[in-house]
Amino acid sequence: MKRVPPLFWLVILSPTRVHVICVIAALLACVFILFPEIGPACTDDMLQIYAGGTLLTAMGVSALLFFISAATHMLRLSNTRAFSQLIKWCICWGCGIALYVLLAISADVQPPDTEEDKLAIQSSDHLYAPKEQLNGPASLVIPIETTAQSADKVIDAPNLTALESEHAELFQNYIEKSPRWSGQEGDDTYYSKPGHLVMVPPTTSGAPGLVHVCFRTLVEGDRLPQGFSVVQPGGNFPDSADESKFVSDLAVDLGRNHFLLLAWRGSAHRETAYKAINAAIAAIDARMQPLRDTPTEEMVERLLNGRESYPGSTPEFRLSEPIAQEGAYQAELYANPGEPGIILVYIKELKSSRTLRLMSCPARYSNNDQELFRHDFPGSMPDWIRSSVAGDVSNLFPANTPIFAIRRGPQHQYFGVAFEVYFKPTDVRKQQRHLIRRCYKVQAYEPPVAESPAADSPKT
Repeated sequence: MKRVPPLFWLVILSPTRVHVICVIAALLACVFILFPEIGPACTDDMLQIYAGGTLLTAMGVSALLFFISAATHMLRLSNTRAFSQLIKWCICWGCGIALYVLLAISADVQPPDTEEDKLAIQSSDHLYAPKEQLNGPASLVIPIETTAQSADKVIDAPNLTALESEHAELFQNYIEKSPRWSGQEGDDTYYSKPGHLVMVPPTTSGAPGLVHVCFRTLVEGDRLPQGFSVVQPGGNFPDSADESKFVSDLAVDLGRNHFLLLAWRGSAHRETAYKAINAAIAAIDARMQPLRDTPTEEMVERLLNGRESYPGSTPEFRLSEPIAQEGAYQAELYANPGEPGIILVYIKELKSSRTLRLMSCPARYSNNDQELFRHDFPGSMPDWIRSSVAGDVSNLFPANTPIFAIRRGPQHQYFGVAFEVYFKPTDVRKQQRHLIRRCYKVQAYEPPVAESPAADSPKT
């Protein structure tokens, strides 16, 4: 007697198993669709295509098997078994849909553009995503590389520790004046508030992660925020008996009264987290090398100003929405008007053309038409200009924080805006002229806590 292959029994006698396998395959495909960042950036499109094909195939195979098995039982007049096949199929895919909903909620996917979002004042308008990388020294997002880092011990920070021990006043002067480190003193939950630095390691597989970074200055009697473990440069990471728990927040002791606070938010895999933390320490330490080599007030100013000019002739505008700070934005303009004057940035709503915000700063310029100067918004705005901005979002952040909001409201309330940049010459005989216009899809900002009445004043 001819032996029937096992696959025959799997398909004909146990269709429920196949339904379960198909549901699992569909959910795995949905993971790559909802979390595209877990795959290599260069294969995003192909990954989406393969994931979509796997999802459709799994659904098709399961549905086809259901119809075949149900029809077989009905032809044999086994209506009860045919009905049970329907119930089992519905239960399998019902559980799959429930798990998909949970995945979709955790992914927090940005809704697709609606027809209203695509409306533009000019036919040439295109809505960009505010994810551009900024170059200025106040940029709150810094990419870091983890491949060369070790997870065995905390990396040494020779520049930070040398500045702390030998040039503490200069070091403190830089921290106090840099917009990147503003608004953090005394804030125990800095990683949930806007205005702090975010270090972003590359993501090739697994869950993405971020390292939130902040300096803390302690005087006698002060304590570190609750939950932070103190570590030494070159020392061991804190021991943990439970490897499944989240990685501890770390406070790197620089020697006197300064601590570098680092909070990992992402995968609980310790090697991944420790490599990212070490990469963040290395990146911050490398940025202090010029001040250690030339410990002067002039070098502090150079670090605070950053590189001001770049080769080029066409004005460029960039908008960034720092990660984990939804609804808060930073902007950079690269332009050279060739004469003294004021740069004006009008933020206009695309639907109504109504001006939502107006920002301005003194223009940087030269006679070289192949040179562009960096202008930071709102970083380079004088305090009196920033404080006099009209509207309901002018007092959301401290004046020295390098971010701004466009509209107050619930998170993920998206709308289109146009950034229209003009130059107003100091010479009153000359007319104001248009430099560049760029449109973005942005969202409203929802403050995490009730604002203080003095929120628009710099912290001391």
